Amino acid sequence: MTGLSRPLIILDVANSGLNLSDAITVRRDRDIPLIKGRLNAMARRAARALEVKIRAETASDFGAETIALGRQTPALIFLGQSSPLFLSLQAALTARGISLTSALTRTATREYLTDRRFTAALLDMTPTDRDSRILDQFAPGDWLNGLPVVALIDGHAHQPGDVRSILSQCDDIIECQDSEPAFVDRIVDLSEKYLVAIPLQPSAATPAGAIDRITGLFSRRFLEVHLERQIAIADTRSESLSVMTLKLIGDQRADTDALASLARCAQDLMRETDCAAVVEPGTIAVSLPLTTYRGGVQLAKRIATTIAEEDRLAELVLNWRVVEKRAFHTAQTFLEAGLTGPFMRLEAA
Repeated sequence: MTGLSRPLIILDVANSGLNLSDAITVRRDRDIPLIKGRLNAMARRAARALEVKIRAETASDFGAETIALGRQTPALIFLGQSSPLFLSLQAALTARGISLTSALTRTATREYLTDRRFTAALLDMTPTDRDSRILDQFAPGDWLNGLPVVALIDGHAHQPGDVRSILSQCDDIIECQDSEPAFVDRIVDLSEKYLVAIPLQPSAATPAGAIDRITGLFSRRFLEVHLERQIAIADTRSESLSVMTLKLIGDQRADTDALASLARCAQDLMRETDCAAVVEPGTIAVSLPLTTYRGGVQLAKRIATTIAEEDRLAELVLNWRVVEKRAFHTAQTFLEAGLTGPFMRLEAA
């Protein structure tokens, strides 16, 4: 009655093989502990879909008539080591116009995510040899930057507690014991769905008033207008929303090269739902939907670690500040709160 949808959980005790992306299918008793995590995943997908919608509306306010995805076919990254699934999947998906790239280590994954944009990650959870996995203590928000994660499992096999913990963080789960065409069709369907659910990113086609041409980020005015919509959604859905501010110090505030380097570093580590803009000389503000103060601090620390580890960024000197939305905030006061008050020195934790 209020216009909010309610999650649907289907008990498929007949094991009819239902694969519904907008509902949670429970086939076995051991699937029940995953429900909480699966509900959280549905909430993330809903938030992502809303961000796609309102970012297009904000762009329209600035005169953007069309939204270019930047790529017209899905690109997937495969996380798993020495998996027998990879080659057969790669061949089947390539035949359908979907690229599949394998990443064997966390380092390789980070490099791929820096160099390319992917539609989703396929997480291979079918091997029984736990020592061969690269995903112990898996936390997609920490090193996949919010990329949708689809877990591939053997539904007939018992999943130990650590695997169930990982599955509870995934956006979708596909059981691969079914015939190959069935689960490949499922991957194709999800890939196409995730492809159209990518929020508008700044590009050369973005209207001049919406973009900062030096960094390629959005402009302050764009962020102010967009924050109004993000605040309205956060209030309606009782969800968290934060703003993270990164500020260059001293002479670097006027250094356009330093600001461009900071922008590239931040973009590589942000989720596609995060909206970054240049708001003052040498200062970048990022709105973080569905993110608490603690989540914003974690992102700032990841940026600090990256800066500390890369020689090309070692000369950057900057401070950070994170503010979580309160009930009294408007778009202007929320952004101003992120620009004033005490800043923290950006040091690697």
